[in-house]
Amino acid sequence: MSGPNDTAVWQDARPARAQVVFDVVTAAGFGLFALLAQLTQGGFTLVAAALLVLALAIRRWWLPGMVVLAFAAAVGQLADREIAFIADIAYFPLFFTLGASQRRGVRRFGIAAGVVATVVAGVAMALNAQLSSEWYSSPTETAFAAVSTAAMCAVFTLGGWLVGYLRWQGRQTVQARVDAALEARVNAVEQQRLAEVLRQEAERSRIAADMHDVVAHSWAVVAAQADGARYGLRSHPEEAEGALRTIGETARTAMADVRRLLTQLRDRETDPVPLDFERRGELLGRMRASGMTIVETSYGTPPEHRLLTVTAHRILGEALTNALKHGDLTRPVEVAEDWTHGYRLRVRNAIPPGASRDGRNGEPGGHGLAGMAERAEVAGGTFASRTLPAEPGRPSTWEVAAFIPTTEDR
Repeated sequence: MSGPNDTAVWQDARPARAQVVFDVVTAAGFGLFALLAQLTQGGFTLVAAALLVLALAIRRWWLPGMVVLAFAAAVGQLADREIAFIADIAYFPLFFTLGASQRRGVRRFGIAAGVVATVVAGVAMALNAQLSSEWYSSPTETAFAAVSTAAMCAVFTLGGWLVGYLRWQGRQTVQARVDAALEARVNAVEQQRLAEVLRQEAERSRIAADMHDVVAHSWAVVAAQADGARYGLRSHPEEAEGALRTIGETARTAMADVRRLLTQLRDRETDPVPLDFERRGELLGRMRASGMTIVETSYGTPPEHRLLTVTAHRILGEALTNALKHGDLTRPVEVAEDWTHGYRLRVRNAIPPGASRDGRNGEPGGHGLAGMAERAEVAGGTFASRTLPAEPGRPSTWEVAAFIPTTEDR
C-alpha cells in the first residue's frame, strides 16, 4: 500500500534551482523599478521596497522569512505614515504564495492576514486624514480616502490570496483525478487478481471433484469385483477370472484419469479433456459387470454441449456408484434419462433391509451427494435426493434426480 503522499502531484517541497534563480531575477528587476519609483518619496518607502524585494526573492524556499519581511515593511509604512504604492504591488505575489500553499494552516493565515491588513490600512488612512486636515476638509473626503486605501490593499492582499487559492483548488482537482485514476487502476488490478484467485479455486474444486469421482467409482467397482472373485474363485473360476480382468481394466483406467487430472493441476493452461470414466457405455458395462442390474430408459439425443454432457455423465456415474456401494443389488437399478430439453436424470435403487433410510447402512455420509449438487449448480441446474417409502411389492427406494438446462434454456 502506498503512503498518503506517495501519489501527490504537488507538494510544498524545496524549490528547484531554476525556480530560485527565476525568483531572484524577477525580484531584482522589480526592485530596480520600485526603488527608482520611490526615490521621489524617500524616507522609509525605500526601505520598505528593499524589504519587499527580499521577500519576493525568498518566497518559495523560506516562507517564515517572507512573512517577517512583508510584515516589517507594512509596519514601517504605518509608522512613517508614507505608503510605498509601487513597492506594495509585491504583496500580490506574496499573498498568492500563501493562498496556493498545500498546507491548510498557511492558507488560513494568509486569508486572516489579508483581512487584518485591509482593515488596518483603512483605519490608518482615516487617522492620517484627521491629522492632515489640510488635505481632507470634509468627513466625506476622509471616508473616501479610507475606503479607497482599504480597497487597494484588499486588491493586493486578498486578491493575491484568492488567485493563489484558486490555483490550489485547480491543483486539488488535478490531484483528485490522478488519485481516482490510480485507484481505478489499483481496483482493476485487485479485481483481476481476485478473479484469478477465484478461477484457480474453481479449477481446484473441479479437479478435486473429478478426482473424487474417479477414485470413488473405480474403488467401488474394484471392491465389488474383488468380492465376486473371492466368492467364485473355486466354484466359478471363469467368473472369477472375468472379475479380475475387470479389476485390472478399472485400475488402469483410474490411473490414466488420475494422471490427466494431475497434469491439469500442474499446468493451468492445459484444457480439460474427457476422462475415461465419463464414457457412458463403459460406465454402464462396468456397473453391470459388478453385479448390478440396470433397467434404463432414454429419450432424445445428447447435444454437442461439453458442459451439459460432462455434468450429466458425472452425476450419472456418481449416482450409480452410490447405488453400487449402498444399494440392494438383488433388485434392479432404474435409470431414466431425458435429453429432449436439457438433461433430466432419475436413478432409483432399492435400500437393503435394515439399512438407514438413505441406504448407507449407518456409514457416515461422503462427498457424493454434495459433489453431485455442486456439479448441477455450476451447470445452472438442480439436484435432489430422497427416500421413497415402501409400497406393496416394492421396498424402500433411494432416488436421485437432477436437471441440467442447456445454454438456451437459461
